[in-house]
Amino acid sequence: MKKSLLSLVAAALVFCGCSNKSAETSTLTLNLGNADGRTVYLCWTADDGMAMVDSTVITDGTAMIAIPHSDSLTLYTIKYDKDAECGVFSFFTENQNTTITGDADNMPHWTVEGCQTMNELSAHHQKSIELYEDRIIAIYAEMMESDPKKVEELNTEVQVLQKGYSDYQVEFIRSHSDSYIGHYLLDLMKESLDFSLVSELAAGLTNESTFSRSVKEYVEKGPLAE
Repeated sequence: MKKSLLSLVAAALVFCGCSNKSAETSTLTLNLGNADGRTVYLCWTADDGMAMVDSTVITDGTAMIAIPHSDSLTLYTIKYDKDAECGVFSFFTENQNTTITGDADNMPHWTVEGCQTMNELSAHHQKSIELYEDRIIAIYAEMMESDPKKVEELNTEVQVLQKGYSDYQVEFIRSHSDSYIGHYLLDLMKESLDFSLVSELAAGLTNESTFSRSVKEYVEKGPLAE
């Protein structure tokens, strides 16, 4: 069964930094409003799930965590509940010092500062929020208080926005077919897109990564993977 595109709207997208392997650790700095006294957990994605890296308590809106250097494609996740699988924020560091800023209760709007690669993806994500995601979320809230006729109109608008959102992400993937960031986004979205489109995009991926392999394995299974 395909995953709903709306479920991807709420998901935090991936951010990255630049490679810098001159030190054994890099620093993650968290600047989070409305978070004093809250514990945050930093995990990384392992083959059998998430493994804990460290935890810290936000004090005066700030916390710092030292991250041991690892594979540049290591995916990190921040969450408030160490056992949670949703309500998390995922990102890459590529062994670079990284700063995450935002309101503690609004993860989708968090920003990440790093190198040019991260800045490009961050700009893409922020535009996605501005053009599509915030409006979709607002429409669903409006539906709760609308009459059936209005709900039908709003649902039509949602479908248009979801199509625009999908096209926007696909265009980014096409233009980043040689980057693991494009590979990652396709891996994230593969079950919400038409299988034929995933097959087409997968065929165009270059510079193999963990994420491109995942997409190609999905395609190899055939349409039943949907």
